[in-house]
Amino acid sequence: MFNQRLRHVLPLFYFIPAIATASAKITWSEKLYNPAPAPANQPPDLILPLPCGGAMAFRPVEIPGGGWLDDRPVELGHSDAERGYKEGRRLSHLAGAFTAEDGAARRYYLGKYEVTRDQYAALMQSECPKPNMRGRLPMTDVSWFDAVELTRRYTEWLLGNAPASLPTEDHSTGFLRLPTEEEWEFAARGGLAVDAADFLAPRFPMPDGELARYAWFESSGSAEGELHPVGLLKPNPLGLYDILGNASELMLAPFHLDRRGRDHGQAGGLVSRGGDLFTPDSQLASAVRQEHNYFDPGTKHAKTMDSLGLRLVVTAPVIVSPERLNAIKQSWTGLPTLSGDAGTDATLALKQLHNLAVQTQDDALRTRLELIQRNFEQSQTAINEARTRTLRALLRTGAFMGKRVVTDVQRAEAIRRLRQLAESRFENLRQQAKGVKDSAALLAEAQADLNKKQQKWNESLREIEESLANSLSYYGDMTVEVGSDYSAAETTEQLPVVEAELQAKNNTYLIAYARVFVDHLAAYRSARAVDKNRWQRDLLQIKSGNSAP
Repeated sequence: MFNQRLRHVLPLFYFIPAIATASAKITWSEKLYNPAPAPANQPPDLILPLPCGGAMAFRPVEIPGGGWLDDRPVELGHSDAERGYKEGRRLSHLAGAFTAEDGAARRYYLGKYEVTRDQYAALMQSECPKPNMRGRLPMTDVSWFDAVELTRRYTEWLLGNAPASLPTEDHSTGFLRLPTEEEWEFAARGGLAVDAADFLAPRFPMPDGELARYAWFESSGSAEGELHPVGLLKPNPLGLYDILGNASELMLAPFHLDRRGRDHGQAGGLVSRGGDLFTPDSQLASAVRQEHNYFDPGTKHAKTMDSLGLRLVVTAPVIVSPERLNAIKQSWTGLPTLSGDAGTDATLALKQLHNLAVQTQDDALRTRLELIQRNFEQSQTAINEARTRTLRALLRTGAFMGKRVVTDVQRAEAIRRLRQLAESRFENLRQQAKGVKDSAALLAEAQADLNKKQQKWNESLREIEESLANSLSYYGDMTVEVGSDYSAAETTEQLPVVEAELQAKNNTYLIAYARVFVDHLAAYRSARAVDKNRWQRDLLQIKSGNSAP
């Protein structure tokens, strides 16, 4: 009996080799684990050590939000009817795991590159690899179960050898796993680094124009049927390399069909995203997803493919402390109520529904009332979310209009300086020409040229002054409308989130204008008066302390 049990146990020891070394010191050349370090004007890479002196690089994916239950609506998929059964447009929601330094955003970290052969070997083989360029090829022929095992081994190794390298949330240490489809597609499309139109496009913006500069796909001018080392091409706007093409990438959750905007109820096989070296350029897109069986009936083992690889994510638990749990409960309790006065008709109606459900002795009626209450609460939550999104958009627009006022004033001042300079130079020429023979013709020509330029400058100045009046008028209208529709508490709460959004979009120069706009909202609520001249002076003072790009 003992020998029989031993025969069942021994294969497990052979299947799970010991990690070769426990050293957390990175000795690999940087080009073998991070061939394209983040430039100084972008958020820094997160570098986690590996056994054998290796390392793995990750990029932060920011998602602004103020409350613990704040999440961001994310429209995924595309509108291709032929592939809509699995890739149709659908609305999902996404939130980060780690709170940013200013508390107005949360982030998760996604692998900057696909996991390479050397990185995989450092964790899964008993002997350390000799790192080289061939080892920088994406690791493929990996089953979903192997990938999950890799994330377990990597997290446990880090916890035992380099715990300080893992990000933490409220003293709870992060961990590694495969990404969800929402996490992967949001980042693949460019996240908040792109505008809404580019986010919904089939592929992330490619300033160089050619897909072959960003992805390896089926073409004699691209992959040519071969995997390529990671990081050779250009990244997407979040700094992720080979997110499309080269090796397709395993996802955490099973496959679901699309049922016109929501997941169908059947959970199927494993999901791969991103396309691979055998995908034609016409089919390479952020929404492309494929289903595969977890197992191969032919080999009678877990499914592997020579074009299927993986990319890891660093995240954290949701409930990381008793204090966080209490905060989440308080946030959840407030979800069904409308923003603003607690005595609104909607809030009173919800309370009455609850009281009726509690007091009735009819079980069937109680069930119906509770269902109505739940649907009502869901509707109110959706209204609150839409109201919050609208306010954030209005604050961003207010900042933009404030900057436009300043730009119009600066353009007008520049033309006035040009006009004064030209008049001064003509006057100097006229003084120098006194007593000079035959200078009349030269002065007449210079006067005609000056008159022509002044005419153009005056026309431009009229257009700019008209634009400035319109900008100030629109800015004033926005101040009155937003100040009337939203309370000081609401705007104060959402301002840090808007600042985080502007930071993520590399529009930091607008943050000062957003802050001044919120100050003007407060001034209007207090005085119920519009003071465009004062507002313009406040906006112009921003320039002295904050340089725009």
